[in-house]
Amino acid sequence: MLGLAGALPGRGGTVAAPYQVGTWAGFRNGAVSFTFDDDCANQYIIAQPLFQSNNLNMTLFTVTSWETTWPKVQLAAAAGDEIGSHTVTHPDLTTVSPAQLTNELANSQATINSYVTNEKCLTLAYPYCTVPSEAVTAAYYIAARICSGVINPSTPSDFYRISSYVCGNTGTITNVPSFTNLANSAANNSGWCVYLIHGIDNDGGYSPTSSSVLTSVVQFFNTNRSRFWVQTFGNVVRYIRERNAVSISDVTNAPYSITVHINQTLDDSIYNYPITVRRPLPAGWPEALVTQNGLPLDGQIVTVNSTACVMFDAVPNAGDVLLTETAAQPVLSNPGTSSLPNFTFQLSGDARAVYTVYSSGDLVNWSPVLTNLMTSPSTNLTLPAPYSMQYYRAQWSP
Repeated sequence: MLGLAGALPGRGGTVAAPYQVGTWAGFRNGAVSFTFDDDCANQYIIAQPLFQSNNLNMTLFTVTSWETTWPKVQLAAAAGDEIGSHTVTHPDLTTVSPAQLTNELANSQATINSYVTNEKCLTLAYPYCTVPSEAVTAAYYIAARICSGVINPSTPSDFYRISSYVCGNTGTITNVPSFTNLANSAANNSGWCVYLIHGIDNDGGYSPTSSSVLTSVVQFFNTNRSRFWVQTFGNVVRYIRERNAVSISDVTNAPYSITVHINQTLDDSIYNYPITVRRPLPAGWPEALVTQNGLPLDGQIVTVNSTACVMFDAVPNAGDVLLTETAAQPVLSNPGTSSLPNFTFQLSGDARAVYTVYSSGDLVNWSPVLTNLMTSPSTNLTLPAPYSMQYYRAQWSP
C-alpha cells in the first residue's frame, strides 16, 4: 500500500534565484490529459494507434474483470500510455462494504501490475464518478479522477477529486471546437484540462465520440505542442507534486561550470518524472552543456524577456546537474588511454580568436594546458601526452 496523503497543495521546496521551474513541462501554457474508461474496443483499435502515430500518450482506465486481451494493454503501456485502475467490477464505490471497497481498489491495482511490468498502476478513475473514502483510496493510489466538468488549477486542492469533462454524444464536448476551447481555457489560466472518453464510433461504449473528431483533435495538439503539454493523467500528477516539492540551489559556481542540487522529499520510486528548469546563462556563456549524474540532458537555449536562458528537464534526486560553458563542446577523450601518443578533437569558433585549451577530469576544475593558439573556425588540434585528462574545452578572446 502506498499510504499517501491526499491533497499536498502548495509548494514545499525552495527554488533559489535565478532558477525557475515550469508550471508545466517545457514552460507550456497548460496541461491536457486524455483519459479513456471501460476498455471499449475502439480505444485500442483506433485511439491508441492514433495517439502513438502523433507521438502523444493517453491514459486507459481499465476494469480488470472486463479485460480479456492483456497483450493489447501491454503494447499500449510499452508505447508510453498509462494503464490506470477503473476497479475490478465497476461498482458504485459509495455503496459497497469496507471490505469490498478494499478489494475493488487493491485487487484491480495488483492485477494490472501483474500484467504491466514496465510501470506501476498509480491512479484511479471512480466508476460513476462517485467518491468513496479518500483515506482508503490514498492507501493505493496517488490520485483519482471524477467528472465535475471544470478546469483543474495548476495545483489541485484535492488530488483524489481531479475533475474531467465527459466527452461524446451525451454532453457538449462533441466537436473539434468544443475540445479545443476547453484546452485554450486551461492554457489561458495555467490550468489542466482532463477529457473523459468512453466509446468511439459504434463500439458499444457509453457516450461515443466520433473517430473523425478525435483524429482532428489529436492532430491539433500535435501541431500546438509549444502551447499545450499533452501527457498521461499520472505523469501530470507526478509533475505537479514534484514541481511543488523540489528544492534547487547551486553547490558550486566556478568560472566555466555550475553544479546544481535538484532535490525533493517525495518517494523516488514513484516521483521520478523529469521537471523543467531554467536559468539565465551566466555572462559570457554563449551556450551550455547540461549533464545529470554524468549523463547528458537535452539542454536548450531559450530567450525569456530578451534574456538568454538554458532550459532542461531533470529528475529530482537523480544526481547533481552540471552546467558547463561551451565555447567549444567538451569532448570525451578515451579515458584510461594515457599510453596513446596524442588526443585529437574538434574546436569551432571565431577565426580571429586566440584560444586557450583547458583540461579537466571532472568537468568542474579546469586547468590550462595550451594557450595563444591561433585557429581557423574548424581545426583539429593534437595534444601530445601526458595531457590525458578525460575532458577538454576551449575559451577564446577577441
